[in-house]
Amino acid sequence: MSFCTFLARIFLFFLNLAQTLVGFTVIALTLWIRFDKGFESEIRTNILRDNDPEPLAGVKSDIRTGIIVSFWIIIGFAIANVIIGFVGVIGAVIRSKYLLAPYFLFMVILFLLEIAIGITVLVKRRSVRRTVKEYVFDSFNMNAQADISAFNFRYNCCGAENLPNLNCFAGQPTCSSAVWDRLDFTMMIFGICMLIIVVLQMFTAFLTVPIIIERKRETSYQQ
Repeated sequence: MSFCTFLARIFLFFLNLAQTLVGFTVIALTLWIRFDKGFESEIRTNILRDNDPEPLAGVKSDIRTGIIVSFWIIIGFAIANVIIGFVGVIGAVIRSKYLLAPYFLFMVILFLLEIAIGITVLVKRRSVRRTVKEYVFDSFNMNAQADISAFNFRYNCCGAENLPNLNCFAGQPTCSSAVWDRLDFTMMIFGICMLIIVVLQMFTAFLTVPIIIERKRETSYQQ
């Protein structure tokens, strides 16, 4: 075994171990956010309420659907990262081409799926922005006090776009912009983290190539 292949195995082992741990962390955080009723309790309670009149009820239904879809997508990718990372750790230890070859294939597939999801999020960004602003606008327009109180408490904002409010302080952001800015910032941080993970996954996947090639050569010599 050459020194380069040995280094590749070491890097492959630790990168896949990190990938597995990150996957478990994402699963734990996602489950916590999903099931901890204390997390954003004011906003959560209002969004889950399904007895509002239209059009507010329709907007909240769209938001609930988006949350559920996002939850399962994140959980699915986290579980896939845990499984693939574990296979990569075992493959790096035993240098089995029967593990490393499928590992490389699934890593490439996962990489392409994550790129596709990232592009989809960028395309849907304007639609998400419109839905969030519709939610805030409808809440103020229909005088939904529970929603309005939650916005004011959570974001220290006042009023909604296209609905003048003389009680707002000078320079105080509207709830439409405050809610969206917070969500947009969260999406940006998530996107940066995903980009780093994707780059590391691509690097990790290609580390398997010299190991597979050398292992194949060793098998050929033994035969």
